Amino acid sequence: MGGLTNWSRVESIRLAGTVERDGQTVDIVIVKKRPEKIRATVTVPISEKEGEYLQLIRAHDGTNAWTATRLAGAAETPKTELTGQDAQDLLADAGVVPRLFKLWRTNKPLHYTGSGTFKGINVHIIEFEDTANAAHHRFYLSAKSYRTLGYETRTEEKTVVTRLSAYKEKEGVFIPTYSEITTEGTGRSVIRIRSIQVGVGIYADYFRGAPD
Repeated sequence: MGGLTNWSRVESIRLAGTVERDGQTVDIVIVKKRPEKIRATVTVPISEKEGEYLQLIRAHDGTNAWTATRLAGAAETPKTELTGQDAQDLLADAGVVPRLFKLWRTNKPLHYTGSGTFKGINVHIIEFEDTANAAHHRFYLSAKSYRTLGYETRTEEKTVVTRLSAYKEKEGVFIPTYSEITTEGTGRSVIRIRSIQVGVGIYADYFRGAPD
């Protein structure tokens, strides 16, 4: 994935591309910043108003998760707090380092459970039991490159399987540009990244939720 030395130099990342779901493809921009910040903006065309777009925003500032909706180019509408699994999902992807790196660096009890296959590829399997959030995580690492090819998260409510591929090198680190996310009961989404920018000059207020 590039190694901890290279990842330690990365303060922020901006990813731009598309997300496809239910036959519709729209633009998405994801900005991440140390230590635990993320903001994702999906831009959707307004069908009855040519040339106008709606932006759907979800973010986590490391403490609070929130969502907002606005017309493209307009000021944000009041932010609404996100809680529960939605907030946990955002926090899991917050920050710049890959998800497995985050768990390892915080001394989480990761367990190597042997080899197997994932989507027909030979892999090593690493598991983590998140007792605090009643979730079980399983990571699939390529037996050849050791890059994360996918991960699975199981809770009482749902199972989410994410497949990663088409890694590209940027500033010494490797970032997947294809993510296929399949959620039990709700379907499949595909994110394709066309632009990667490392070292974005972005302020913490960009991620901050509504004041208490």
